[in-house]
Amino acid sequence: MNIDNFQELIDLTDYLATSNEYLIRKFTEGGNYLIIDTYGDFLIIERDEVDTVFSTIWNDLYGPISEEIPHTLN
Repeated sequence: MNIDNFQELIDLTDYLATSNEYLIRKFTEGGNYLIIDTYGDFLIIERDEVDTVFSTIWNDLYGPISEEIPHTLN
């Protein structure tokens, strides 16, 4: 990933973490999240939508948290 292509966004965010394919940053103002993949694609997730987005992904992978016995990876 060539982070220089995102310098304008990088300057507005703080580093949080990296995984094998993603750089995760948080905007200094507003608290929104920036996720950049190794292909240079990026996604901005608004702070107010983080819970909904990740709950949807979690529920797809493991089943709803409300299940007594959640399933493992769909």
